[in-house]
Amino acid sequence: MNKHKNYHMYGILAIIILILLIIFLSLYIGRRTNGNSSTQAAPPVSSPVTDIIKDTGDDAEVSAYLEEQDTIISDMLKNMQVKPSGSAELDFLISLIPHSEASVDLSKNYLLFGGSNKKLKSLANEIIEEQTEEIEDMRELIRKIQKSGITDNEREKGYLKLYNKMMSSHQHITEETEASSDVEKAYIEGMVIHHQMAADMAEAILKYSSRHEIKDIAEDILEMQMEEISQMEEIFNNM
Repeated sequence: MNKHKNYHMYGILAIIILILLIIFLSLYIGRRTNGNSSTQAAPPVSSPVTDIIKDTGDDAEVSAYLEEQDTIISDMLKNMQVKPSGSAELDFLISLIPHSEASVDLSKNYLLFGGSNKKLKSLANEIIEEQTEEIEDMRELIRKIQKSGITDNEREKGYLKLYNKMMSSHQHITEETEASSDVEKAYIEGMVIHHQMAADMAEAILKYSSRHEIKDIAEDILEMQMEEISQMEEIFNNM
């Protein structure tokens, strides 16, 4: 009888141990599963998903910059259409003002959407300051020439022939920067072409003006524009 009781107790004890073992294993496996889920929930710092989001943002920024650049240049080209005044000097100054205003606006547009390159940012700020001052000087000179009433149709005709040829060659300026991969490069590519326009205008008026004030402006433009083109090309090549 006692022997049977012992077997019965051993059986109950074995069942209890088995139940405890099953509970222990269940808890252990659950913890392992939860631990792995927590680890996988945090994505890596740089993943294909985050990279795609970043690239999309960069593309949107470049697109926004180029869209505004196209508007600035389109307005500039429209405002640079010359209505003959009878004076090559007046034609030069009147068309140079919207060109200079575009230079300021393009630089402000770059600082708004870019500005990550310190040298280029500094140059853009210099352009804004210089061109703003020159616009006021040109407006004052326009008033002075208009007041004098001096005209020269032959000189104007020669100047406008070169000027219109230059304008025709730059009608598709916006297409030159359509494939730019970032704002810095787009700004440089657009400004190099823009500066070359001013240089071409300066060379043309030097052939058809005898006024010392106009010659001074034209020579300053050639020196400054060529220097800035060189600076921008150097920055571009070091990117």
